[in-house]
Amino acid sequence: MMYQMIIYHLVVIVNMMTVETLIIKLGVNPKEISKAELILLTSLVERYNHGYMRRSIYFSYEEVLIKEAEGIIHGYLPEIDGIIYED
Repeated sequence: MMYQMIIYHLVVIVNMMTVETLIIKLGVNPKEISKAELILLTSLVERYNHGYMRRSIYFSYEEVLIKEAEGIIHGYLPEIDGIIYED
């Protein structure tokens, strides 16, 4: 049981996302991101790391994260599974 807990925690640590990693995956110049967008991206990454992302039938959690982040950066509402989400 103890080994399972250790392995689970290692998997969680490996799957942690940072804002910097997300910006690299988006291919955006960090200097072009406003403070408001950075705050929204930070909140999005925290939700992702805690497992509070929207569920999708067709996309993985990381793909949903990237779609939502692109929506923040480019100023549109993300479309996931044919539904346009508005917070």
